[in-house]
This record gives sequence, C-alpha cells and structure tokens, in this order.
Amino acid sequence: MSSGEFEREKGGGRVEALPESSPFPRSSHSFSSLCYRERVIHVVQAPVVGSVGYPGFNHLLALRSREIADSARPGQFVMAGLVDSSSDPLLKRALAVYSIPRRAGDGDLLTLLIKVVGPGTRLLAALREDDRVSLIGPLGNGFDTSRAKGRVSVLVAGGVGIASVFLLAKELSEAGEEVHLLYGARRARDLVGLEDFQDLGIQVQVATEDGSRGFRGLVTQILEPYFRSYPARRLAVYTCGPNPMMQAVSRLASAHGAGCQVSVETPMACGFGVCLGCSVRTVHSYRLACTHGPVFDAREVVWDTATEGEGVHA
Repeated sequence: MSSGEFEREKGGGRVEALPESSPFPRSSHSFSSLCYRERVIHVVQAPVVGSVGYPGFNHLLALRSREIADSARPGQFVMAGLVDSSSDPLLKRALAVYSIPRRAGDGDLLTLLIKVVGPGTRLLAALREDDRVSLIGPLGNGFDTSRAKGRVSVLVAGGVGIASVFLLAKELSEAGEEVHLLYGARRARDLVGLEDFQDLGIQVQVATEDGSRGFRGLVTQILEPYFRSYPARRLAVYTCGPNPMMQAVSRLASAHGAGCQVSVETPMACGFGVCLGCSVRTVHSYRLACTHGPVFDAREVVWDTATEGEGVHA
C-alpha cells in the first residue's frame, strides 16, 4: 500500500461514522479501524470509566478501549472529543496517552491527563462514568526506547508535559533500565502524577520556580549535574514540556554530546497530516508534529521557529 492510500479493517465494538469532511474513503459500512500509511488507527467511542480532579485545573480521565490500549506506544497521542460532533467546539483535542493500567482480567483501560485551558478541554474534563468519548488513535511517532538500552534514561518534564512520559518511564523501568524523572513546574500545585512515578521505583527529582516543593529554580538546573556525573554516551535524555524548557534541555544535551528526544506540542486540528496545521521547522524542512512527530531527535528541531502558538488545544 502506498503512503497516500487508506484501507479499513472491520473490528468489534461500537464505532462512529466518519464525518462528511473526513479524508478517509466512505462506504455503506461502519468500521472501527483504518490503516493509514501502513499503520492501524482506531476510531472508537470509548466509555468513561472514571474521572479524577487534580489541583491546577488538571483532570485524569479513564476510558475503556481495548484497541487503543493494546496498540499505544510511549509518546503517542489520541484525538479526543465529544461523541456529538455537532457540539461546539467541533474539533477534537490532541491528548497524550498517559497510562495503560493493567489489571487482572481487565487490560483495556487507558487514561488521558487533561489540562483545562478552554471550552474543549473543559467539556472533556466534565465527563463522568458511562459518558462516551470519541477517540482516534493511537497517532504519531512515539519515543525510541531502543536508545535507552544500557544507559541512564533522564526524563525531563515540564508542567502538563508529564502526560507524555509516564508510559515511557513505565516501559523502561519494567525493562530493567535505570530511569530518572526530573519534573519542573511553576509551583507545587502544578505537579501532577508524582505518586505514579514514585510507585515505579524510579528516581524522582522536582523543581518549582517558587520553591514550594523540591529545588527552587528551573528543572534544567537539576539536569546540568547529570552531564558532569555521567559520560555523554551513558545518557539518554527524553523531554516534553514548554518549548523554552525543551530548547534549553536540547542545547544542554547537544553541548555535552548526549542523545536527546523531544516531544513537541503544537495545535492540531486533525491528527493525521491532512490539515497541515502542526508544522515544525527542522534542519531538513518543515515536518508535521502529528505524523513525523510528535517525537523528534532534538538535533533536528530549529527551535527559534519550531512551533507556533499554544501547545494545548482549548
């Protein structure tokens, strides 16, 4: 199948019809998955299992979708929206798959960490048990975990960027790799999910700009000692968060010759390369965060104009 072709596969479970504006070929049947550029992408209506509110306008939404839970990889995301597509806002929101809980006899759960910043995320955060969420995913290229083998993996997260690195931390720790989380935020109330990472048994360090928890200052300040303590070849750096933070992390890693992967956040309208709205400037050309990314080798990104606008959809 060529890169520009789409195919669909029949699947079980409740599915939603594709909208008239969809770029996917239509037929008289409904399908729960499709293949785009040789990847299976699922289109599902996922029931809400639970919702937990956190400080700082953060919510954790637990959903049931075996198709996505079975196939999502660290760093990938879904496009999430209300089932009623006529609602305002119309467009789905790009959200990282935060975790995939594995319970005895129940392996079809996934969670999304939502930062309420506008009407779209507010509506998603307000959903309750047995409501349904329209999901498309998993989407994008995730983190390359093979680079972490035999190295010290340093995960640098800022704010809600923590949502993109929990699956990564879990997979690496379960593989027996040494994992360190460096988590930065403006204040203690903006730190979300710390207990989840601590439960993995990995090393966790925190920095807050106001000093309300952990180191007082920027998270990059607690990253710098790693380059003095370890040779560059022993480090694998992964980062997600505000663009200025990721730019600083990338420059530190580059200056010391350490490998670094960044998960960029840009506004997305579709999630699979049709709208061209999530372009990222790289040393090669402009790339799309939704299909080429959201994870890039840090050496590829031209940071001054890498991304435009807010990284989270309202």
